[in-house]
Amino acid sequence: MIITGNKEKNADYYSEIYEKEYNTSMYYPLYQHCVSTIGTLSSPRILELGCGIGDLGQMIIERGYPYHDFSEEAVQQSLKKCPSGNFKVGNVYDKHLYQAEDYNTVVALEVLEHVEDIDVIKNIIPGAIVIASVPDYTDAAHLRLYKDRQKDIIEYYKPYLHVTAINTAIISAPNSEKKDTIHIFVGIRLLD
Repeated sequence: MIITGNKEKNADYYSEIYEKEYNTSMYYPLYQHCVSTIGTLSSPRILELGCGIGDLGQMIIERGYPYHDFSEEAVQQSLKKCPSGNFKVGNVYDKHLYQAEDYNTVVALEVLEHVEDIDVIKNIIPGAIVIASVPDYTDAAHLRLYKDRQKDIIEYYKPYLHVTAINTAIISAPNSEKKDTIHIFVGIRLLD
């Protein structure tokens, strides 16, 4: 794993990004993989960490899965797409927001590299399924790059997650020839 030396960005940084015409189409293969994985679970209740502008939330809600999330500008954008969504403004570090009756599955696509990931994972209830993705490409907001699937995902998260599957996706932004690699994985939150 590469520690980038970047500092964690505050909510205003992401609000500025989401207020512009932010395009998430490059992430649709990840979203589709995530929704397919959710479809294999028994009675999933979803908590999404970092809902972005609501594209994945909309896909989850349209399939009828109980769903909620918490963040500010992202929540406003998400509610425009799916008014029936249970979006709440909150902080991923606030353990009180992770109420056991609310969820049994956590989705964190393109989130963990932006935060102190272990602190966030520790907030997730034991036994919950975690569907997450992490990148191996540089961005001003990435705190870590995950280059080695075994070392940087399976071994790194081993004290907190039993990783059961890892897939790799190549994405590129619209109108860009640059290709980036993202690892999407599924795990079960362990007892500390």
